[in-house]
Amino acid sequence: MLHRKTWGLSITFALVAVAAGTMLGLLRGERIYSGVRVAGTDLGGLTAEQAEHALAPKAIELAREQVVLGYADETLSTTFAEIGGRADVRACVRAAYQVGREGNPLQRIRDIISARRHGREIAVIYALDKGSASEYLRTLARRIDRAPVNAKLVVEEGSIRAVPEKHGVELNVEKSLERIAQAIGGGAGKADLVVETAAARITTADFRGIDGVLASYSTPYKPWERDRTHNLRIACQSVSGTLVKPGGVFGYNKVVGPRLKAYGFRDAPIFVRGEIEPGTGGGVCQVSTTVYNAALLANMKILRRSHHSRPVVYAPVGRDATVAYPSPDLKFGNTTDAPIYIIASVGKRTVDVSILGKTHDGLEVQIVAAGHRVIGAPVVEEVEEDLEPGDRVLRKPGRSGHRVSIYRIVKLHGKVARKELISNDYYRPDSRVIAVAQPAPAAEPT
Repeated sequence: MLHRKTWGLSITFALVAVAAGTMLGLLRGERIYSGVRVAGTDLGGLTAEQAEHALAPKAIELAREQVVLGYADETLSTTFAEIGGRADVRACVRAAYQVGREGNPLQRIRDIISARRHGREIAVIYALDKGSASEYLRTLARRIDRAPVNAKLVVEEGSIRAVPEKHGVELNVEKSLERIAQAIGGGAGKADLVVETAAARITTADFRGIDGVLASYSTPYKPWERDRTHNLRIACQSVSGTLVKPGGVFGYNKVVGPRLKAYGFRDAPIFVRGEIEPGTGGGVCQVSTTVYNAALLANMKILRRSHHSRPVVYAPVGRDATVAYPSPDLKFGNTTDAPIYIIASVGKRTVDVSILGKTHDGLEVQIVAAGHRVIGAPVVEEVEEDLEPGDRVLRKPGRSGHRVSIYRIVKLHGKVARKELISNDYYRPDSRVIAVAQPAPAAEPT
């Protein structure tokens, strides 16, 4: 009887040993356990390398799946691939391989048996190429972004009307990238983009205190000079809509910026050391001159202004304002207790500038010239050997010079309240050059 019991125990121990050895061998296997799948692809029994090859076609298919991007009240459909997303095949295979290889031996055996009997689906692990995603979002921003529109003032039949501002929208690329990365990392097919409001720089609230036109000024131009007219329009578009708060300063060069072809300016005649030559941005000085005269009449404080090397045809002598980038510049300050608003435009034959602000009953501003003196052009004779005796040939017509003082007279209810000197200008004359023949040699004494 004892012999039989011993024999039975031996068999039991043997079976246990065999089972233990089988399980131990199973736990030490180098292949993915049966029943483990990724995105419906069965990887059971495969090595990691084989599993990667098996999963590759599915990864291509997953990259074509739709992703919905939401912003404001709109949605946009794209794909994982288009935004730089992809199924991370290697990470998916590692996750599949880990089934049955985590925890204590008993837990591992349970996981292996469960996967074999019921199957084990591994969630797809996605990766995001942030460089590609950022590029996609920057391209998308050009579609989503809407620049804000400043409020503006218009003058219609002598009255002022305010046109309200419009706020814009702007895609925040960095924050949107974080949202997409979180969604992709979690395998989600939807992400909400971060779209922020872009506030207008000037609102109707900024116009408080403006109740009328302080001054207007116009200068004539020749519309058939197309390139110069084009430059006039660019400069006026830059100036128009400028708001200067009380105590603020208007700077022409800051508003208009460099006169470069990259900014749309064309070549047109300009003054260079008293001579007319082609230059990029020719014509912007007419706009600065028109602004200057409007500022004088609006009783603004002139902070910086320079005259040309010679008088201009579109403004009286002493009333021009030359500019070049970065200097010379035109600057004036708003010394009133309300904001001022500048409107500039190119009409059919005139450049027109108006300055709006807080009007004062009975205030009148006059700009007068005093002591205007014309300085004749000096005559210079230059000898030329090829001329015959007695010949006189005009080589350079020359140009008269000018001296002039400009005053501003401010009247209140018809009485002079202030008279101030604005400028003392001197325009240098240019010599008149005449070519003459070589003088005849003196006769020798007999």
